Amino acid sequence: MCSGNDRHTPATRSLVRSHDERALDLYLLAHAVCSGGDYDVTLPAAVWARAIALSNSASGRSTTSKASRRLEELGVISRSRDGSRSKITLLDEGGSGDPYAHPGPGKEPYLKLPHAYWTAGWHHKLGLRAKAVLLIALSLDDGFVLPIERAPDWYGISADTANRGLLDLRGAGLLDVEERIKTAPLAPEGIAQDYHYTLQSPFGPLRQPLATVTSLAKGSKRQQTA
Repeated sequence: MCSGNDRHTPATRSLVRSHDERALDLYLLAHAVCSGGDYDVTLPAAVWARAIALSNSASGRSTTSKASRRLEELGVISRSRDGSRSKITLLDEGGSGDPYAHPGPGKEPYLKLPHAYWTAGWHHKLGLRAKAVLLIALSLDDGFVLPIERAPDWYGISADTANRGLLDLRGAGLLDVEERIKTAPLAPEGIAQDYHYTLQSPFGPLRQPLATVTSLAKGSKRQQTA
């Protein structure tokens, strides 16, 4: 998904602010399974419902349909039906209704949500606030700083959502925090604290430690000369 300058697309910001967790998961799932060509996928309605933690019941399928309709209203997907099967086609993430284009070739900043989000059941385990901050963290580097008071301007989410999301990710063992002291001449005591965050498995760290990279390089060289 394209991250943009504020790390959240207009659609994801809208979904988080409206507490629309079902539609957010459906949107993330569509990005996970739609690849290449027209960026579309056709699946039975029951599969879509089960994938976002709903039962294969009339109620579950109805909830999924309503969530996909909300995404359609945001202009980020189009949908159609083939009997009992539902087709979702990705559209431009800005909500213009234009066809979707992968951000990679245009060198736009974008994030990748590991498939472990689904296969390890993190879409069940994490709440909406944690999911919002996870998406932000995936668009940043290891050791990132997230001042919660800047969250509304930088990421389009409230300071409370940012703070609770960070706490929830830490509670789930998905986020490591390092406290650093820095010089701050205008602070009462002349110093201030910064908190640097790094995602943990299965979502991070995003970069391998130098020692690991060096070890792999040496191992590869030994294999070549053996």
